Amino acid sequence: MAPKFKSRILGTLAIGSAAALALAGCGSSSSSSSTPSTPASAAPSASASAAPSAPATSGELTIWTEDYYVKIFEPLVKPWADKNGLTVTFVTKDFGQMGDQFIAAVPAGEGPDLFITPTGTNKFVANGVVAPVELGDAAAGFNPVSIEAVSNGGKIYGVPFTVENIALYRNTELAPTAPATFDEMMAAGDALVKSGKATTAFAIGQDPKGGNPYLLMPFQSSFGSQIFAMDADGNYDPNKLIIDDEAGQAFASWLATSGKSGALSPDLTLDIALQDFKDGKAPFLVTGPWDLAGIKESGVKYAIDPIPSAGGEISSPFVGFYGVYASSQSKNPLAASLFLTDFMTSVDTQVGIWEQAKNPPALTAALDVVSADPDMKAFGAIGETAVQIPPIPAMDQVWGPWGETEVLIQRGQGGDPVELWKAMAEKIRAAIAKG
Repeated sequence: MAPKFKSRILGTLAIGSAAALALAGCGSSSSSSSTPSTPASAAPSASASAAPSAPATSGELTIWTEDYYVKIFEPLVKPWADKNGLTVTFVTKDFGQMGDQFIAAVPAGEGPDLFITPTGTNKFVANGVVAPVELGDAAAGFNPVSIEAVSNGGKIYGVPFTVENIALYRNTELAPTAPATFDEMMAAGDALVKSGKATTAFAIGQDPKGGNPYLLMPFQSSFGSQIFAMDADGNYDPNKLIIDDEAGQAFASWLATSGKSGALSPDLTLDIALQDFKDGKAPFLVTGPWDLAGIKESGVKYAIDPIPSAGGEISSPFVGFYGVYASSQSKNPLAASLFLTDFMTSVDTQVGIWEQAKNPPALTAALDVVSADPDMKAFGAIGETAVQIPPIPAMDQVWGPWGETEVLIQRGQGGDPVELWKAMAEKIRAAIAKG
């Protein structure tokens, strides 16, 4: 069973962030059960480009990840492991805890050789738990933003394999035309509810207490609102929080109006929003490629569209990545390096992951292979307008107050929405200053 929508969202957030965990529990709840891979006789996947060659290896590799990716990676790894004389053991970890567990285990010599996770490079590097990887010319074959996401200080520390961004799913039987604006979408949705053809005009899942700023970000960005400003070198500056500028305040006012009208509700949870769309009860749903398989299985006729603008500018969603990192204390560093530079740079590997996860591959050659799929083409086009989650530790201080404040504003609680938004920003600044 694929993980719940909430865990895929959490995957894009800062690893180990208490605020991120507050959004909801993860989809896979098992902890520390191991499933060793068994050798197979199939030929290995072909490497995509000229990654540095590594000497022959042998022995064992231990890989930590959530149950969802254990099931995807394990059969893909078997033939490669057999060819290279390796025994690979996957250890299933609880999604919400595995990042912090990795950071705690590596210095104690109890961690894995490799870690499959949402990218969290800056935090991993700051804690000294990941080793650089020499990709050589192969690095140029990846989505450039995905390489940025696994880089720190001019060094690459991981190999990305998926690019994740959200989009608008539209039930084409209920809504045959893609809406150009949020107001146009709500007008169509409200008309369907009034006629009895739908029960929910627009489905976007939230947590009743923590909201969901990740899913709401496209609407915020359509007002021109971002989180941090950049310095002269193009890096996000933790001392320049701009979420409460005029654009952010305009979004806060819109959020209040949308909550009052019922267009948005923090009580429409992630699971309910998804199920409403799959049951044909909602004409529009905001989610990502992680829910594509379930939506297809539901039989709903759908299209994937850009998220309509609420503020007049382009609705830019966040883009996130999954990647594989080698532990800085790996017991088999040569094999771990070979896994990254050979197995993870393979077109066959990244297409194989896509066949199960349906997230656009980070490897350009693999994306070219799957681009005939109209859904991948649509997500890829929308992803071109996406923005990276600021890859700085200060983001850990943003998620909690951000989501909690969005809930208050939607509920019409706590006073003036603009003043609540400004108070939220001051709370975030104080938390960043404390470090």
